Amino acid sequence: MKSLYIAATSQHVGKTTNTLGMLAALQKRNVKVGYSKPLGQQFHTVKGKRVDKDAVLFSETLKTFELIPDIHSPVILGPGDTAELLDDPKTDVLERKILHAAETLNKDYEFTLYEGTGHPGVGSVVGLSNARVAELLETRVVLVLEGGIGNTIDRLALCKALFDAHGVQIVGVILNKVLPQKMDKIRQYVEPWIEANGMQLLGLMPYDSQLVYPSIKHVVKVVKGEVISGAQETMNTLVHEALAGGTSNPSGDHPPENLLLVVSRGRFLESLHHQQKLASEQGRDFKLAGVMLTSKGHVSSKALKICEEQGIPVITTDFDTYQAVVKMSHLVAKIDTKSPAKVQRAIDLFEENIDMEKLLKLVE
Repeated sequence: MKSLYIAATSQHVGKTTNTLGMLAALQKRNVKVGYSKPLGQQFHTVKGKRVDKDAVLFSETLKTFELIPDIHSPVILGPGDTAELLDDPKTDVLERKILHAAETLNKDYEFTLYEGTGHPGVGSVVGLSNARVAELLETRVVLVLEGGIGNTIDRLALCKALFDAHGVQIVGVILNKVLPQKMDKIRQYVEPWIEANGMQLLGLMPYDSQLVYPSIKHVVKVVKGEVISGAQETMNTLVHEALAGGTSNPSGDHPPENLLLVVSRGRFLESLHHQQKLASEQGRDFKLAGVMLTSKGHVSSKALKICEEQGIPVITTDFDTYQAVVKMSHLVAKIDTKSPAKVQRAIDLFEENIDMEKLLKLVE
């Protein structure tokens, strides 16, 4: 039975993106491939059971399997579970759940992709680190990490040590979020180190703004906001920059149509007038990704009308401007079931940049 375990050096480096791309690439090559996330943390409730959000994502976007919680997401560590399992260890029970899922997938598929969670040590508290789970499944690992040189090699060495301790081989490496202008240099220095340590570089995934930046609807969720104006199609607009205080000038590094204005309700009209004046001085159309109105207070009907006429969505939040900007600064754009464009972009980037022939040879 062919299988691979997709691990990562930490959260938010692109493990889900690359797992999604790999699943789609295998399906494109007519490989009957199954999927499971043996240990998950963030979950939805499906059929009365907790299911990792990535399992839901893959089931709904790729539409190649009907979601079965016990198979595609056998173990969830949610809030409070860690303390409970430390008080009453059940590692053997959890391992049996994972093995049952694997045995079921082995009967139905010729190839199984297992997706890890967090960094390789996540799960150690209950005896189920990524390295231990891969050992349990008797599979090999493809490791995803952000592309650089020194820091990338250091992180790879650290992660490899844990997998080595469990007798698990990292066979392939994918460098993610690599700046296009640095690809050749990074490959030049990192690939020899990877090969000297018994692994293969499968490819470099370029940094892509469509995958990195959040959409307006994602911002609304993060600030617990309410959309008081704006068409549904504007909710997918990507936010490249949040500008706090409407009389400030944007950096100029991003298109104005991807700028989110974050201002108090009392400065709504003044801020719009400033941005309109700025657009006029620069000889361009007045455009914004959206306006976020913070704190309490009256909302200017005149300013709201300007936004409606320009098709600019307006969000309200109870956070003050500082709190809202802090929330934005910690925001990490994730692929989910409501971002089909990001899903397709991830699939396309993987197909264009990862050597699938080399990957398939690793599991022969």
